[in-house]
Amino acid sequence: MEDISRELEREIRRSRPKPYKKNRKSRIMIIDDFGGIRSGEYLKPLLGVLSAVSILFFVAAAIFYYTGISRGVDLIKTRLVRSENRVDELSREKEILMARLVISGKDPKIIKKEVEEKKPVVSKNREANCVSELENRVKTNQLSTAEQQENRVQSKLNASKLNTIDKPPDTSAKSKVMKKTVLIEKFAVTKDGTNGDLLVRFNIKNSSNKPGDVSGRIFTLLKPDNNIEDQWLVVPASALKNGIPSEYGKGQYFSIAHFKPVKFRIKSQADPEFFKKAAIFIFNDQGDLIFDKMIDITEA
Repeated sequence: MEDISRELEREIRRSRPKPYKKNRKSRIMIIDDFGGIRSGEYLKPLLGVLSAVSILFFVAAAIFYYTGISRGVDLIKTRLVRSENRVDELSREKEILMARLVISGKDPKIIKKEVEEKKPVVSKNREANCVSELENRVKTNQLSTAEQQENRVQSKLNASKLNTIDKPPDTSAKSKVMKKTVLIEKFAVTKDGTNGDLLVRFNIKNSSNKPGDVSGRIFTLLKPDNNIEDQWLVVPASALKNGIPSEYGKGQYFSIAHFKPVKFRIKSQADPEFFKKAAIFIFNDQGDLIFDKMIDITEA
């Protein structure tokens, strides 16, 4: 008798489908509007080329953007340095012109009005000649007035020496000189990174309660840690008498109502740390010393 169960088991074992092995590889399939499926493997190289080109373009754009920004920053830095140098030159020219006008005894507003009145009548060449003549006139007046003021100062000194025995010191004149006082703040000596010049900066402040401006001339004396006068540095350059500038007319002119920053640029290759002390001398328009102060640069 045949065993049906065993025959059935054998049939089932023969007809059992083999398991489908999944393919992990990604494929591109194209489905049309009617549900038809086609292989899109031929698009893989095209997609690879497009992706590589996109990455290259992105990297190139990033590099160009970075180089453009860096060039713009360098250009802005150079313009900033040039502008600072130009501002320094203009401020020095302004101080020199103001000093010339003050020494010549002329009001800047009047001179400006005279030049404006001459503009519509005189041509450009004539105007340049007028300006040069005016500068020459200011220079000659400056020299003559400077000599007159030096003679006045010398005569005052001689007269004061002769009258010291007979007359007591004039306290009223001294009080007039010291009515308007000044203060020095934020003194610093640094080195310019562009050309190596020494820069002396500080703020001058009007500490007087009386109305009106304070004007005069400033000197700065830089000293190393010794008493050798040949190594002292006077700005602006002037002869020294008993450690004090004797030619007050060569000082940097200033005129303030409340507050003003002052900067000296010195053509020197010395290290700022070489100078340990600094003395500031301020003279009024009459040549009287109204302020002097010794500053320890190491503690400033």
